[in-house]
Amino acid sequence: MDVEEEELHSLYLWVDEIPLSRPKRNIARDFADGVLVAELVHHYFPRLVELHNYSGAHGLAQKMYNWCTLNQKVFKRLGFVVAKSECQACASCQPGAIERVLKLVRSRLSRFAEGPGCLLLDSTAHSNGACSMRASVEDFHDADMGSAAEQHVDLYLQDNSRAGEAPAGPIDDALAEKEVKIKNLTSANEVLETKVRKLEQLVSLKDIKIKTLLAKMNAAGLF
Repeated sequence: MDVEEEELHSLYLWVDEIPLSRPKRNIARDFADGVLVAELVHHYFPRLVELHNYSGAHGLAQKMYNWCTLNQKVFKRLGFVVAKSECQACASCQPGAIERVLKLVRSRLSRFAEGPGCLLLDSTAHSNGACSMRASVEDFHDADMGSAAEQHVDLYLQDNSRAGEAPAGPIDDALAEKEVKIKNLTSANEVLETKVRKLEQLVSLKDIKIKTLLAKMNAAGLF
């Protein structure tokens, strides 16, 4: 996946917007050991990355270990892997290597934020250079999740209605009924919390896209 000249500015702006543990001076060297890549993914999806698995390295062996760990524990969950040759190129600070990987990572983060189903789509969009952060709150469609939450709430309301109409029964039946209500409410709450987290992630990605577009417009002299 090549990176066009006009895409480099967008990539660098994106990276600069993310708080990382090291100052960014030389992108090839700074990202060579994979640690900052792990931090970058963790910034958007903390549950996907266990940062303690990655330690700063100067030797090629430890750098490759970090990249292999990223492939196995993180990138696969995002629906892709980085070729070994590309990992070696990044670890060796070869010009342009980390930019290619960051372009792929940014594109996959955007697709992952839009929903796991997007990861099943054909990846030809990447080879065509479609790497912009396309996620936005307006484009976020999660009907299945919303339907699931509504079904849980409906079940709870139905159970609650039946409980008000039914005569008092054995203690075991009452406890069983309460357990059903608790399970339904817990499931509905988990679904809604997941939806809120996704929306927060999408808002963050949209802010980055807006800043990138404003920077491009400023560079073009439109302001």
